[in-house]
Parts: sequence; C-alpha cells; structure tokens
Amino acid sequence: MAQRPTPGFDAMRQDAIRRSREMHRRAVPSPSPPSVPLETPEPPEVSLSFLQSLSIPAELKGLLTDWDTEKLALAGLLYLLYKEGADPALLLALGYILL
Repeated sequence: MAQRPTPGFDAMRQDAIRRSREMHRRAVPSPSPPSVPLETPEPPEVSLSFLQSLSIPAELKGLLTDWDTEKLALAGLLYLLYKEGADPALLLALGYILL
C-alpha cells in the first residue's frame, strides 16, 4: 500500500515548483534596445614633431612616418618580447606582420 505524503512535504513540493517557475520566468531575456552603430575614429598618424623630438636615427624616422598606431603598438610589443627573451619564431611572425 502506498503511503500518502505528509502535508509538510506537499507544501515544500508546491513551494519548489513555484520557485522553479519564477526562475524560468526571470530567465527569459528582455528585449534589448536597438543598438546605435559606433563610429570608428581614424587612427592618428605619427606626427613629424613627435618623431623629431625622439633621438632616433634619420633612417628609422623615415620608416616610422607612415606608420599608424597599430603598427607602432606591434613594434613596441615586438621590442618588449625581444627584451624578455621570447621565442624567435614569435618575434619573426610579429616582424612579418609589421611588413
């Protein structure tokens, strides 16, 4: 013969069902507002006055005049990795990207 659940157990089960439904109701994502397209700014070019203020040989200054900020960031990363003794294959790959 099957035993009937106690009244306390039935109340706990009903409470668990209610909480489960509440969690499922909250889990439905609300519609997000339409996104505004962001304008991508032009990367600033390296100014000649900045290059003249650095103590860089004239040959290197000529190479750096047409570099944008992304290339300068890669060159800086390449230098830091070289100083830290990074893998030569990684350094060559970064150098190739700069070309």
